[in-house]
Amino acid sequence: MKVAFITRRFEAGEAATEHIIKLADYLVNKGHEAIIVSFDDGSYYEVDDRVDVKRVHLPFEADNLYTWSMMLNNELKREARQQFEDKGFDLIHVIDWTAIPGGVTLSKHLEIPLVTTFQSTENERGFGGEQSGVISELEWQGAYESDKVFATGEDTKNSLLFDLDVPDEKLELVDPYSDNWQETVLKCYKELVKQEKEVKA
Repeated sequence: MKVAFITRRFEAGEAATEHIIKLADYLVNKGHEAIIVSFDDGSYYEVDDRVDVKRVHLPFEADNLYTWSMMLNNELKREARQQFEDKGFDLIHVIDWTAIPGGVTLSKHLEIPLVTTFQSTENERGFGGEQSGVISELEWQGAYESDKVFATGEDTKNSLLFDLDVPDEKLELVDPYSDNWQETVLKCYKELVKQEKEVKA
């Protein structure tokens, strides 16, 4: 099985980066494959040589994170689509709202499962920006379109349940500070890929 991770940044000190690294390392150690598609900010983060890392450039600037992320998603989609055509992958896993548009579009177009991990929701963050309403809508769409939704904490899980109406059966708590959380994620991956193959058979 091969998993494509799509994330806004892949750099030292980012919680999303640490989350992906632990998952990707676990996957390759279990005999699976992992590819990470992320923005190229000029910094490089050490990762297992068996993990394929693709970085995309964005020759544009924006005055806020929302606009910049939407432009970046076009480049992330383009690179991930090229990797799918070249080598294929079985499942897409996006981290947080900044990669949701690309992940949802690719999942629908390629007809492969989508998983989304939320480290927090806009409701938890307090709706502090001008684009907060739109970001919350993106989070809702990502959760709605995903085949599986992971929350990295209990508060985030509750926000997904009660603020974004994510069905309990679709939601899973995967605390990265707990034991065996990667095993839980891999089990979910396998179930989703198996289901997709059965549907297409």
